[in-house]
Amino acid sequence: MKKFIIIFSALLLMSFNMSVKNAYAAPDPKTLTEGFYRVKDIGLIPNTTYKVRNTSPIGRSVVIIFDSNQQMQEFLRLEPNSPDYLVKPLEFGSIVIIIGGGNITFS
Repeated sequence: MKKFIIIFSALLLMSFNMSVKNAYAAPDPKTLTEGFYRVKDIGLIPNTTYKVRNTSPIGRSVVIIFDSNQQMQEFLRLEPNSPDYLVKPLEFGSIVIIIGGGNITFS
């Protein structure tokens, strides 16, 4: 009977440890202005879908995203105080170009 209880307890303990899931925090919003950025330099997480918006009350902006093969993936023209737009998941070597006077937030 003792063996049964010990074995049962060990199996029960192992089963609790197998169902542990890793939790990841949501990425911090990054606000960028006009410029040329690499995903690896600005701290965006690769292979994650981001929402992009222009938080500036007066400046328009254009956001162009190139992948690591220098092919354009996204072209967005954002009006002042624009709604959120979803962009494709960014690669580690992706390049983000922002043109205009707005403040672009990736969240």
